[in-house]
Amino acid sequence: MKPEKIIVASKIDEKTFCRFAIFDTLMLRKRWISPAVFAGILLFCSLLCFLQRHSAQQAELLALVLMAVGLGVPGVYFGTFFHSLKTQARKLRLQKNRLSYTVALSQNGVEVTSAKSGGGHVTYNWNQVFAVYKKHGCVYLYVSIKQAFLLPENCVDPSTEELWDMIASHVPAERIHKEK
Repeated sequence: MKPEKIIVASKIDEKTFCRFAIFDTLMLRKRWISPAVFAGILLFCSLLCFLQRHSAQQAELLALVLMAVGLGVPGVYFGTFFHSLKTQARKLRLQKNRLSYTVALSQNGVEVTSAKSGGGHVTYNWNQVFAVYKKHGCVYLYVSIKQAFLLPENCVDPSTEELWDMIASHVPAERIHKEK
């Protein structure tokens, strides 16, 4: 028998938050491509300069500079990104036992209640669900391209299978992306 309502009391820790941010930023939004292309272009130019070391003065020096910049700038980009994740997680005071929000899924839609003082809530119809991703023991329920709710599998009541059944019965298959 299918449950009428599935409730997820989302307790998001630092590890879950960082995994989501990496997925959202680097994989879903593909923000790794620009630094990779930049590095590729500069490393290719560095190789060309290095090949010209016998016929052009200071070609080796230029090759080393291009290589350093080609590897350094993307390195700083990714280093800053990962450092900002840790900083943001500390600012949010993410802890395993701390409730972030509660998500209730029913036949009518998705209702999210904030755990902060005031406990404001918002309701979304199923047709407003932009996409659903299952990654690393957590379900990412996107209600827009810029907003997602994290549903850790260890917080799902009654079970993850019933959560997926509920989602699959209301969200079109092309919007559901399940990790294999």
